[in-house]
Amino acid sequence: MVTMFILYTKKNPTEGQLLNVNVNKTIVKSNFSPSRPTKMIIHGFIDTPLSNWVSEMKDELVRAGDFNVVIVDWAGGSLPLYTQATANTRLVGLEVAHFINTLQKDHELNPQDVHIIGHSLGAHTAGYAGERIEGLGRITGLDPAEPYFQGMPTHVRLDPSDAQLVDVIHTDGKSIFLLGYGMSQPVGHLDFYPNNGKEQPGCDLTEGPLVPLTLVKQGLEEASRVLVACNHVRAIKLFTESINGKCPYIGHQCPSYQHFLAGKCFHCGHGCAIMGFHADSTPGLISNKNNQTENEVYPSEEHDTIGAKYYLSTGKELPFCQRHYKVSIQLANPKGAESWVQGFLKVTLLSDRGVIRGMDLTPNNYVKLEHGTSYTIVVTHPMDMGGKVRKVELSWEYDMNVLEPRSLCILWCNDRLYVKSVLVDQMELPSRGKRNVDFSSKLCTPKREFAEIPNRGSASFYDNCSR
Repeated sequence: MVTMFILYTKKNPTEGQLLNVNVNKTIVKSNFSPSRPTKMIIHGFIDTPLSNWVSEMKDELVRAGDFNVVIVDWAGGSLPLYTQATANTRLVGLEVAHFINTLQKDHELNPQDVHIIGHSLGAHTAGYAGERIEGLGRITGLDPAEPYFQGMPTHVRLDPSDAQLVDVIHTDGKSIFLLGYGMSQPVGHLDFYPNNGKEQPGCDLTEGPLVPLTLVKQGLEEASRVLVACNHVRAIKLFTESINGKCPYIGHQCPSYQHFLAGKCFHCGHGCAIMGFHADSTPGLISNKNNQTENEVYPSEEHDTIGAKYYLSTGKELPFCQRHYKVSIQLANPKGAESWVQGFLKVTLLSDRGVIRGMDLTPNNYVKLEHGTSYTIVVTHPMDMGGKVRKVELSWEYDMNVLEPRSLCILWCNDRLYVKSVLVDQMELPSRGKRNVDFSSKLCTPKREFAEIPNRGSASFYDNCSR
């Protein structure tokens, strides 16, 4: 097995240059410059530098800034058997460490300027390298591999001590017995769990004609990924989109994804972090004044993030990044209303910038609503409303369930929903200063205390609750 290091820069964005630190002229005659930040990509099991995602990520990195982008080719050691590939990660980690340490010694590379991005086994390979590089700047782990690593001591797997910043995206954290390939345990300074870090939207093959379309558009290699490891590969796609995307991925520290969806950790007072390429610009990662460089970042002791989980939701296709909206419905309880009703809710939001139509507020089947209480859910959409919501249209459909006799509503019950007001928040961006919500709108019915929404009907609410 021979590990190769292939350099791309803005001067050679498509034709790679082979670097060999043991042959000095390959470095001197290349476009490598120690004054630039260095980004290294390490692929995982049964992968090669020829994989679509490697070239896509490399292209986005080259476009994003003046970087040395180095692809680590260990294809000879990443092929089956998995047990052998796992063993090879230690050797490849040693070679990556030797590569960086030699560039430091002979070519003035500062390890703080090096950022290693590893997928699956490549994430642990980056960890093994980081153990042997003093002052390595950053490692991004993209769904680090679970088998032989989950629950193991820190010296066996990726962990926060491997670099000054270790940020991790978990997308396939089901047990390996349920065909999950990624780790579920936190292993970095910042651990992100999009869509709970287990099942990714768009990866359920029963949802639609995903595979045939992929076969036609992107070839057999990409189709096989969809079939075998769609959730596992999603971490790559999210990171790649984050490099030059305008929509920020904001993760919220929360006890669970269910708490997050219920809007209980919606504001950054609970702790926020930026997922993906720009994770190092997360507030709370502060400059180390004691070192020579101002670019070094690490989590401050006041906001220790190790072991915390950051949750967010994404879309099922490009663009994966979505704007998050918290919708709270305050239910009225007038005389004649049933104590509870069950059914389906959809909402349309209108602001000065545009309209979002028909967002599903009951995505996991019907919901039971108790009059006199409130119902809150976090939903996502690609569109940024860009300001206060001026109008909301709420649609209601009653659901009769034969397994719930009290829900059967034929002659003698009231299937209407009574709504006092609707509150809409857009998720804020994390900032160093005071909490500053992009918008928070309370909407009511004109000249009435509440709206009476019939089955399969709708009602409009406006931002005129000041009366």
